[in-house]
Amino acid sequence: MCLLCAAQYALADSAQLKINQIQFVGSHNSYKQAMSPLIYKALHLLDAEVAESLEYWHEPLAEQLDLGLRKLEIDLFYDARDQSFPVGHAQIIDMNSHCDTLLVCLQDVRVWSEQNPRHAPIWISFNLKDQAIPGLPDPELFTPEALNLLDEQLRGALTTQLIQPADVQGLNWPTLAEARGKVLLILDEGGAKRDWYYNNWQTRPMFTNAPEGHPAAGVMIINDPIEDFARIQRLVKAGYLVRTRADAGTLEARRNDTLRRDRAFASGAQAISTDYYRAATHFGNDYRVAIDGGVRCNPVLLPQPCVAAE
Repeated sequence: MCLLCAAQYALADSAQLKINQIQFVGSHNSYKQAMSPLIYKALHLLDAEVAESLEYWHEPLAEQLDLGLRKLEIDLFYDARDQSFPVGHAQIIDMNSHCDTLLVCLQDVRVWSEQNPRHAPIWISFNLKDQAIPGLPDPELFTPEALNLLDEQLRGALTTQLIQPADVQGLNWPTLAEARGKVLLILDEGGAKRDWYYNNWQTRPMFTNAPEGHPAAGVMIINDPIEDFARIQRLVKAGYLVRTRADAGTLEARRNDTLRRDRAFASGAQAISTDYYRAATHFGNDYRVAIDGGVRCNPVLLPQPCVAAE
């Protein structure tokens, strides 16, 4: 039976394998370049713990996709004056990005996707940055109108490549074969911004981090695979897509601590987010989060020997 399963799922276009039955690695704050050395030193003097939590950086988006990553995360600010969404982590102090605006980031993804049309679906999640930080300029607040503009730019940039909430009502996910070359978008927000986005969710391009059982629910953002291990497994078995984090704030990489990483993989979360898809040589060790081949069958849903061809 296991041999039959392995042969069945080794086919890249297996009609049986759905996109919730795979697992892959992605990057956290995927756009991020290293902070300016001077800013980092100044911040370290003010708050060493915060500065050290920001001591990570990434390669350009296309290079990450070349490495097999299939989950990207982008932080957006809002500029109503020119109807744009600047990309960055924290106003002024941590804004070095491989792509300065949403549209530039999406262009990078679209070009790569068109050059690699058989790729497994790429998830892209968005955080909307309008939190005030003491001592820094207040960012512009997101509004329902800003969310509508965001939808417009997402649709304009990715057009027919999107897997949208209306396409998978009832957790009816497409097969891997059907989803090749596609992109799945996620609004990673709670509170008022998420609630605004619920309105007419069937017409929206992004999934939301909606509560279990809500008609808009499909993708769950659950950051801690240790504390929420059983919850993640339960949701995955129920048919939800889940993203979790293998490391956070550089702590696991500094200590070469693999517990959180191992629990993330074992939880069955489809998307495992990390700052270290390459070895953490910056901290003098080989801490790394990776899957050989980029994509594999989900260990909770398909625990028997199984191959998901990328």
